[in-house]
Amino acid sequence: MNEKELDKKIEDKLTKNTNTAPELKSETWNKINKELFPSHDSRKKKGKKAIISGLTAAAIVAIAVFGMTDPGQAMIQNLKDMFVEEKEQEIEIEGHKEDTDVQLEANEELRYVIYIDDSRYKMVEGDSSDRIVPEQELADRYPEVSMEIVRKDATTEEMVESIKNALADNKMELRQEEQVNAPINGVVIRGIGPGYTNESGKTGQQWDTPVLKYYITETENDQVFVIKQSYFLEAAEGHGARFDYMLKSFEIVN
Repeated sequence: MNEKELDKKIEDKLTKNTNTAPELKSETWNKINKELFPSHDSRKKKGKKAIISGLTAAAIVAIAVFGMTDPGQAMIQNLKDMFVEEKEQEIEIEGHKEDTDVQLEANEELRYVIYIDDSRYKMVEGDSSDRIVPEQELADRYPEVSMEIVRKDATTEEMVESIKNALADNKMELRQEEQVNAPINGVVIRGIGPGYTNESGKTGQQWDTPVLKYYITETENDQVFVIKQSYFLEAAEGHGARFDYMLKSFEIVN
C-alpha cells in the first residue's frame, strides 16, 4: 500500500467514525428516554427495579461515550447554584447588634460554602487551602489576622494531637480544648502567645499577643476540615467574633 492509499484509508476511517457519532448519541439518549418514560405496558412488565437498572446502564453508556463535559460537571459540582448569592445576617460585636450583608463563597474542589462579610474581608484562594483576610491590609505593627480553611486526610484525634504539638513548639499556652456545637460542630482548640514586658513595664499578655483558634469538623469521607483563626488579643471581640459569625454559615457539600 503506497502513501496515498494509506492516507486515503485513514481519512475514510476518521470520516466514518465522525459520521456515526451523532447516530450513537441519538441512540443512547433514546434509550435513556425510554427508561425514563416507558409505555404503559412496559411499566407493567418491567417494574420499578428494571427501570432503575436500565437507566443506570444507559447513564453509564452515556458517560462512557460522551465523557463528562463541562456542563455535566457543573450539574454535579456547581455549588453556587445551590445557594443564594448574598443575604443579610444579624451579628453582635462588642455588645452592639448590627445587620451585615454577606456574600457566598464556594470551593468546588474542597466542596464547601461559606458566607463572608465582603465589605470587611476577602477570600484568597490557594492551591490546597483558602484564607479569609481583611479587605484592607493591616499595618506591619499588627499580628496576622486571617481565617484559613483546609481539608485534611486525617482523623479528629490526629489533628488535635498535631495542633497541640504545634502550639507547644511555638511556646503558645493552651487555653481551650473542647467539643462544641457552635459556630460549627466539632472540636475547638485555642492557644495564646507568651507574655512579655512592654514599654510601660507591664509584664504579661499584651494587646498584640497572638491568638490561634482551631476548629476541627468531620466530613462523611473520613476526612476533616480544619479552620484556623489567627488574630491578636485586642481583636478577639472584633475580628475573632466576626470570624465566628462567618463560620456559622460554613457548610460541607458532599
